[in-house]
Amino acid sequence: MERNGSSDYWQNLSSSNVSYYTDDTIMSNLSVQIIFCIFYGNIFILGVFGNVLVCYVVLRNQQMQTVTNLFITNLAFSDLLLCVLAVPFTPLYTFLGGWIFGRMLCHLVPYAQGVSVYISTWTLTSIAIDRFLVILYPFHPRMRIEICWTIIFGIWIVALMLTLPYGFYMQFVETYTYCEEHWPSEPFRKVFSSFTTILQFLVPCFVITLCYICVWIKLNDRARSKPGSKSSKREETDRERKKRTNRMLVAMVIIFGFSWLPLNIVNIINDFYPPANDWSYYGLFFFMTHCLAMSSTCYNPFLYAWLNDNFRKEFKQVLPCFSRTSTNNTPRLTEGCRSEKLCNGNNTVQESLLPSQAIRVQVTQGCEMITLNPTTTNNTKDQDRRSSTSKDFEDAIL
Repeated sequence: MERNGSSDYWQNLSSSNVSYYTDDTIMSNLSVQIIFCIFYGNIFILGVFGNVLVCYVVLRNQQMQTVTNLFITNLAFSDLLLCVLAVPFTPLYTFLGGWIFGRMLCHLVPYAQGVSVYISTWTLTSIAIDRFLVILYPFHPRMRIEICWTIIFGIWIVALMLTLPYGFYMQFVETYTYCEEHWPSEPFRKVFSSFTTILQFLVPCFVITLCYICVWIKLNDRARSKPGSKSSKREETDRERKKRTNRMLVAMVIIFGFSWLPLNIVNIINDFYPPANDWSYYGLFFFMTHCLAMSSTCYNPFLYAWLNDNFRKEFKQVLPCFSRTSTNNTPRLTEGCRSEKLCNGNNTVQESLLPSQAIRVQVTQGCEMITLNPTTTNNTKDQDRRSSTSKDFEDAIL
């Protein structure tokens, strides 16, 4: 991803290639550079603002520190690192015609970029797997907070270790002020590049797509298999909920693939067809695909946080442009059949198998506490349970 394409393109800036870049490529055009600077500037501002906001609302409110929200926060933190380290340094190095940031940053910045990409894609994969398990196995206990922290810690450790060769084999040449990869052999570089592409993009893309396809099929099967009589209003509500959920699933898969696929294609071509560096428009193609990949740091806070009701409520309380009309202690009505005892620590509760009807919810220590009144008919129980399950599915998706 960021690892291969940027450094190979930067290699054209070294020694004798600087004049070639300055005189013959479209990227030497000042207007083109200004346009890309505007794009990168917008990505930097939106990405930093959105991801810092996500991290802040989770850290300030203990009730927001659930399994799903912790994964989203880890994603926001990795995207924040990507904004700070990849968005400004990549265009600056190219447009300035050399590396002016010193030897230490020559090793540290590319290494941190690779780590951030690993963490972002694997965290997205973890979110997809968590939603897959919640929706296909709604009665199983959800992941505990301790396990979530262990997975996050493991993602960071593995990402740091897998990216070590890239940080180690970066070379800073002070005479010509360039920073490039210097591998022991060309076969080793190609193997590492292929391995990185598989783990950073292909595997996460396959797992995310598979999980969300299964979720989609499950939701459609549930919608078709709902028996009993329902009012037209409820049918319309369920239909709209299913459409909104399916659109969200499709958007998650398409945006992930659309953001990262072009840059990976450029990197693969660059790794296995070195003459691609001599194409007149290679620099333009690289920066277009790189810009597109970096824009994912702006999409993720919206897709995974803003469309979540709990996050949106916290955002409205933090941002001054929204009126603070709601409070955390205000009880709210809910429909469905849920257990007053079972709480998994993730703002979701498992459904009760006893005939009951939920009346009121109180939020205590990050859990939904439900006061239940018994009902007398199995039809009411089944209808409420199906309604609750449908709402829980939507909450898990969003």
